[in-house]
Amino acid sequence: MRSLYLSIIREERKGTFPSLVLLLLSPPSYLYRALLRFRELLYRYGMLRSVKLPVPVISVGNITVGGTGKTPFLEFLAKFLLDRGKKVAILSRGYAGMKVGGNRVNDEYLELSKRLPSVPVLLGKDRLSSAREALKNYSPDCLLLDDGFQHWKLARNLDIVVIDGMQPFGNGGLVPAGILREPLSSLKRASLIILSRTDLCRPQEIQTTKKHLDEINSHIPVLEAVHHPLHLEDATGRCLETPWLRGKRLYAFCGIGNPKSFEKTLRLLGADIVRFKDFPDHHHYGRNELAAIDSEASKLGVDAIVTTQKDFVKINATPNQAWRKLILSLRVEMRITSGLDVLSKKLEEVFS
Repeated sequence: MRSLYLSIIREERKGTFPSLVLLLLSPPSYLYRALLRFRELLYRYGMLRSVKLPVPVISVGNITVGGTGKTPFLEFLAKFLLDRGKKVAILSRGYAGMKVGGNRVNDEYLELSKRLPSVPVLLGKDRLSSAREALKNYSPDCLLLDDGFQHWKLARNLDIVVIDGMQPFGNGGLVPAGILREPLSSLKRASLIILSRTDLCRPQEIQTTKKHLDEINSHIPVLEAVHHPLHLEDATGRCLETPWLRGKRLYAFCGIGNPKSFEKTLRLLGADIVRFKDFPDHHHYGRNELAAIDSEASKLGVDAIVTTQKDFVKINATPNQAWRKLILSLRVEMRITSGLDVLSKKLEEVFS
């Protein structure tokens, strides 16, 4: 049912049945739009106020549900600032958390903590409280607000929105009748847009998306980015170069917002995917699920099981999980392929 629903709101299915489903979902979608508008008016007319902090706040967010590459860009941005001598802290809502070692964490926290050991990551729904904790305990030069585009309580100096080039707007509808978290007109608030996974798109698709964004607001810079595959890692941290994948028979699985991007990347790297299994975004894997994957992979006689880093950090957090098959994660990093100078200039303005 989940796959069917997602295929409808992403405009991957056409016909009478999808049209009927969207018609039934339209009333709650209109109600959601009204609530968004009401909240916006409360802030616009001062009945609710955004709190301005003594250090710059840079928001990295989405306008759609599902994965756009926000976490890889957050990692890229933090490293970009660290390389320029800035101390940063990340404020995350902690969506879809789980208990690890007595602490509540989520996949983004585990992934960012592994990749950015010197950067504090604070989880909590109350981002203002997290911000004050960060200022008190870590004295950062700036705060990165994860998933912050819809968060109005904290004033920000820069609003960056990441849009997935492979599935930018779905059918153009608001949830639950579409994948949009806000009307596209809300992008007028954005300082700049990162169009991700452009290497997995046809040039015409990129141009169509850019034209659509230009019609919304021609003054918002649109940068292009790719998820560049770096290497494969096993549970011990040992690395294999990506050419190892050529001709290898794989069992691949993931629980991310855009599973097709992972599958397509593996195929472009030359892998022979015998079985591909996708789970809901932020999926928490149970021991029985992992054992079933391992068992099926063994029966299929594949060379390895491959998943994403986002999934791998959660799997490694599952104690006493033994694997008969070699399990690897594909390490990727975001790279800006067009407009890096624009990002640099915007960041310089934030700290000037």
